This record gives sequence, structure tokens and C-alpha cells, in this order.
Amino acid sequence: MIIGCDLDGVVFNSEAMFSSKAELYDCRVLMRNSNIAENRTEPTVQKRYSWNGLELDRFIRDVLLCDDFDVMPCAKEVLDALREKGDIIYAVTARGQFSGVETDIAKKKLRQAGIKFDTVFWYQCDKLDIAKKLKLDVMIDDRIDICTAFAENGITALNFYMAGRKMPEESEKLRVVYNWGEVYRAIEQEREKKNKK
Repeated sequence: MIIGCDLDGVVFNSEAMFSSKAELYDCRVLMRNSNIAENRTEPTVQKRYSWNGLELDRFIRDVLLCDDFDVMPCAKEVLDALREKGDIIYAVTARGQFSGVETDIAKKKLRQAGIKFDTVFWYQCDKLDIAKKLKLDVMIDDRIDICTAFAENGITALNFYMAGRKMPEESEKLRVVYNWGEVYRAIEQEREKKNKK
């Protein structure tokens, strides 16, 4: 199997950290409540708050470039188990789009955890394009819009669900997973389907 894997919100618990820090930044630093009610479940801070350009730049500089996050429980164990089965595993991430420091932090975290990928594709805002080139069987991502695009293009998407986000509608090609144990089970089920063909 050829598997694609996002980093933030999937391998790293950084999305929960970003969301918490965004709330604190809005309330404690900016001292206001600029959360846009209809965008409460929006994953990106650019659309979730009515911050101006300077406020957003400050948040990105001060928060998105910190390393106050960890590897998700059992991520390494599952990735190692999949590699032992002969799977090719790529990391496909938008990380690095704001600064090269983002990639340095991620490389350090992966190295410390002993997590290895066949290749890491940094700065990937259009993950579907790279997924098609790599001929992915499965993509694991925390963003509903990304998972939906994969599913609509025939690539099985595992939506790594984070509390507070909109719940996607599951289908044959889009499944919700809550932890790395469920990721492993879902990939094994995909492997069985593929072997029956």
C-alpha cells in the first residue's frame, strides 16, 4: 500500500495546541472576542477570527513557530508496523509555508521520536495533486475539505478527527478515525479490499 500522512493534527498534536493558543491570543493578548461565530469549527485561524493582517502575522510569528507539541500516542508504533508490512509511507504536509523554521521544528520532533518516512513533501498546499502523482491508496489528514477532495478523486481518506471541528459525512472512501489504533485497523481493512480485487 502507498500511504500519505499529514503531520500537524495527525502525527503531531500541534493542531490542538494551535487552537488553544489562538483562543488565548484572542482573549488575553488582543483582549477581545473576535471569534467569528459561523466559523467556529473552521480549522484555520485566518478564517476563524476577525484579526487584521498585523494581528495574524504576530500570531503566526509567536505561536505557529513554537515547538510546544508532541507526537500523537501510538503514531510511531503504527507507522513502524505498516513499514514492516512493506507499505510505502509519505508525509504530505503544508508545514513550512510560513517559515523554514516550521520544517526545522518538525524534523527535530520526528528525529526525537524515531519516526521515518520514505519521503517528506513539505509546503504542500495542494495535497491532492501530489497524492495523484504518488498514486496514494490512503491519505490520513485532519482537514475535512482535504479528505473530501481525496474521496471524490477515488483515494481513501482517513479523517483524523479533532474535537471542536465539523464532523465529516462518512462514505466508502471517507472514514473518520479518532486515534492511531483506528488508523491501523482502517488501513488493514483497505488492504483486505485491495487484495480481493
